[in-house]
Amino acid sequence: MSGIKEVTKQAIVTALLWELEKTPLKKMTIQQIVKRAGISKQTFYNYFKDKEELIYYVYESLIIPEFDSKNFPEKFGPSFKNALLAMKEHGQFMKQALLMEGQNNLKDAITGHCEQFDLAYHMYLLQEPLDQSVRLATIYHANASSAMTFSWILGGFVTPIDEMVRLICEMRRIGMDEKIAQVYEIDE
Repeated sequence: MSGIKEVTKQAIVTALLWELEKTPLKKMTIQQIVKRAGISKQTFYNYFKDKEELIYYVYESLIIPEFDSKNFPEKFGPSFKNALLAMKEHGQFMKQALLMEGQNNLKDAITGHCEQFDLAYHMYLLQEPLDQSVRLATIYHANASSAMTFSWILGGFVTPIDEMVRLICEMRRIGMDEKIAQVYEIDE
């Protein structure tokens, strides 16, 4: 993406986050976002098809940039910790986005992304297709991790981040091939 296009896209993201300080995400309109960003509605639609796509882009670019299936982390824990730190930093956005219902909601998108990323990550680690038991364990752990993270966010981030990382990494090791289990080890 060219420099100008990236600046415009970031201006839209920043406008959404600033507008969130006075308008609940569920009630926020594209008109409010474009006014805050100083752009036209057409410019908004050149980048995003709707508000939900913008919400997912904010999540993808600010919260989980390290969870890209083109660049797998060497160890899961540090990348997951960075994601949790970003979730807490953008806590108001995350809470409100997770409470939005309907088609293309962030909660479903996160769960789907987590499943797809984990399946690809585990195949990458094994360098072969996953057998049925590892595939099922991977899907289970992806969904359980998502549910635990949603509860943590919606519950007000009470559990310390390091404890969340430890709990989820320990859970993700269960039922896994040793090559996969190693990436979930926590360095004390």
